[in-house]
Amino acid sequence: MAIFTFKKQQAVEDKTMTFSTPFGNIGNGNLSLPYVANSLTQNQMVLFGQDNLYPQLLVQMFYTSPLHNAICNFKVNSVLGGGFELVKDITATTSDDVNLRAMRGIMRLDENIDRMFLDIIIHARCYFILHFSDDKALLRVEYIGAEKVRTNEDKSVYYLNNDWSRGLATRTIKPYTRENLRSETKLLFCYENMCAGQDIYPIPNYTTALNWAFLDGEMSVLQKEYIVNGIFPSFVMSFPQPFKSDEEKTKMKQTIESGRGARNGGKIITFVGRGVDSIPKIDTIPVSQLDNAFQNTTESIDSKICQAHTIDPILMGIRVSGKLGSGSDIKQAYTIYEKNVVMPLRREVEMVVNSLLNIARVKGKLVVKDYQIINEEIVDGSNKEMIKSLNSMSPIVATKILDAMSEDEVISLVGLKRSL
Repeated sequence: MAIFTFKKQQAVEDKTMTFSTPFGNIGNGNLSLPYVANSLTQNQMVLFGQDNLYPQLLVQMFYTSPLHNAICNFKVNSVLGGGFELVKDITATTSDDVNLRAMRGIMRLDENIDRMFLDIIIHARCYFILHFSDDKALLRVEYIGAEKVRTNEDKSVYYLNNDWSRGLATRTIKPYTRENLRSETKLLFCYENMCAGQDIYPIPNYTTALNWAFLDGEMSVLQKEYIVNGIFPSFVMSFPQPFKSDEEKTKMKQTIESGRGARNGGKIITFVGRGVDSIPKIDTIPVSQLDNAFQNTTESIDSKICQAHTIDPILMGIRVSGKLGSGSDIKQAYTIYEKNVVMPLRREVEMVVNSLLNIARVKGKLVVKDYQIINEEIVDGSNKEMIKSLNSMSPIVATKILDAMSEDEVISLVGLKRSL
């Protein structure tokens, strides 16, 4: 998969800026708002973004933002980590049971279910190409990435292309309906989330923080450049006399360059001159404000991305003000996350796969197994680390921390149970 950089585009009607083209740099404008308009078409196809590459932007943000990537993968593991099973209907015969088991291979479920679910998270939609026999029996189910799919205004035709940046070799395919099945042997199964104000292409909820996801990726580049090259000068060198030759000037530049970069941190550069007047004067420039800017920006990025994904930062290993990060904090955060995020997503996966099973006319359904990432061993281990940390502190500091904890947190910390 190609990883792209993007440049801004001028929208046609409202003059807003959109960013979804793989040629240039992103920067100004709002990445969270793709430009989708029915009037913006190309051969009847509705463009997704000014340049028809907004889905490619979503893919790039998945790969460039460490936190956004980690949360998406955490969702996949939370929902599908326990595995799944195909359960036959109570009225199923032995033949029905055989057909149900065969569908696991026909649909390539073990391979495709993770890819399908990741598309639902990243794009709020997923697609499969269904291959039928002449007598309309489902022969094969082929996964296709959501970023490769576009459609027209009434969704009567879908367009497939492996590289929309070039727009070559575009294929057309009709969506699966009973009517289309009468005349076609290859149809597109479409699952698209309902989205307020978007009738054609759904928009994932997390895109409200897409600007922050972009900054998350850029911050790593920014800090790398700061360490390797220095974004801002750390010192000013003043030479009392002009260089006697270009060769002398070049040697001085080489000496300074040899002291740059992370591997040269802490090294000393020595200047030898004939008298005080020949030694350069060095004045340092404080950079503490830059360090504070890094820290404040990183904290804002973490907070906004987690908010958009409806996940407590503590589950991603991020320190949260007012929370100690104890086992009880983690367990409570995961309980809320499981009810508000995991369970609805689990039902969504089941609904998509069971729709495919209905098309195949098999008597059975997919059931996603429960999976508890946060178990008692993790909670107990977290509490032990907390107690170890408290023991290493001074009694005054440890007492203040314990005073800030609730009674239930203290009881949980020491491994006791509240008496009834």
